[in-house]
Amino acid sequence: MTRTEPTLSELSPVESFREFRDNGLRLDGPSLGLENVHDYEPGGHHPVELGQVLNGRYKVINKLGNGGSSNVWLCYDMQQATGQYFAVKILMADNSIEDCPELRVYRLLDRGLAKSEAAANLCLPVARFDVKGPNGRHFAIVYPVLGPQVSSLRCMLGKDDPGRELRQVCFQAVQAMATLHSYGICHGDFRPANVLARVAGLTGLTEDQAVQAVGSPRTTKVVQYPQAHSWPSTAPRDLIRSIDWGSIDAGDAGIAFVSTEACVAHFGESYDVRDLPEDLTIPQEYRPPEYILDKRLGIESDIWALGCTLFEIRMGRPLFDIPHDDPDEHLARMVEILGKFPEPWWSATWEVRRRWFSDEMEGRSRSRPISLRLPMGGVSKPFSSLNDMPLARPPIPRSIQDALTYTPAHDTDPCQISGHRAISIEETALFADLLKKIFRYVPEQRIAPEDVLEHPWFRL
Repeated sequence: MTRTEPTLSELSPVESFREFRDNGLRLDGPSLGLENVHDYEPGGHHPVELGQVLNGRYKVINKLGNGGSSNVWLCYDMQQATGQYFAVKILMADNSIEDCPELRVYRLLDRGLAKSEAAANLCLPVARFDVKGPNGRHFAIVYPVLGPQVSSLRCMLGKDDPGRELRQVCFQAVQAMATLHSYGICHGDFRPANVLARVAGLTGLTEDQAVQAVGSPRTTKVVQYPQAHSWPSTAPRDLIRSIDWGSIDAGDAGIAFVSTEACVAHFGESYDVRDLPEDLTIPQEYRPPEYILDKRLGIESDIWALGCTLFEIRMGRPLFDIPHDDPDEHLARMVEILGKFPEPWWSATWEVRRRWFSDEMEGRSRSRPISLRLPMGGVSKPFSSLNDMPLARPPIPRSIQDALTYTPAHDTDPCQISGHRAISIEETALFADLLKKIFRYVPEQRIAPEDVLEHPWFRL
């Protein structure tokens, strides 16, 4: 069935801020997981077809991913004698400017990081070129091929006890941050979505073998409404869905395509520790309290996000599950798990604190009214305690130890229930000790990444 028009809710966060212009194109199928077809216009996406050769070298054979401002393509390098494959990221024309965030990664190369052995867990670009097309000039950046985010690996590994593998993944993520910080760079968007698994097994394959291995491209037809006599040069005839790594049967192929080696990617929000940005674009649940309350940024902001990332990779769920991306809800979650904020945050800075906590709060007392913001325009309803909340929002853990052993009543994902959440008493104690050293409210008191690497949790 042909769709008529995308709604605002169907657009990605970045796309939602673009001015909507109807270019007469529609999708003959579901739009979930695809870029916005209305972004194929001057200033928008470059129209790419399967089999197209980019820069006279990179032949497009499938799609790796898409976002609000770019598409990433799996390409076969036609200039290599043996089969070599790369990810080619093509930015929208409007985003292809010299001071765009995507090119911040080149500062890492300028500092010699690309030649360092310590960069093994960082996904750094190997080349860059321009693509000129009907929608303008686009930056194209060539990267190594990466697979899914590492926090989803448990579903593919199928291990009863993945703890050792997940701790190793966490160790590699910490190594990546330690390396960045040693070069004076903050990642700025450190979270599980940007900690990806390396892809092994494609090198040496012919183009046909690679297509067979990762699966044939899945396409959705683009149609015009109303119909016109000629097809616009600004748009492809089909949109291509990203490779579904979870559906690849490595056993039948005889190749372990997705490794358990972690690689940190996406440096579009990275910044120099000597030149701090004014804003932080990382999602709400990874933001530190000093940014939420004081708009303060620094290398310690990365460390807080690291703690959230380690928890989520190991446990398969976020530490701070924030409804509606509400910063005040986020702060309340922090207090529930980590305790009271220091002054002046507690009494003065957090102005709406009394919606959640009374002035007489003692220790971890929870005798306070809580405002539940219901979805779909529901009216806020007061509860005497978190335990009175409906099952849709189960009681919140009241310590890091609680968070590690917590099982949400609404969680029905069998991958998460049987895998990531399984943790022994011994590991709980060690992991909680590490997280407590990371989640210090005073930024300067947070443990440094190089010291995190020495923690006994990794030696279990």
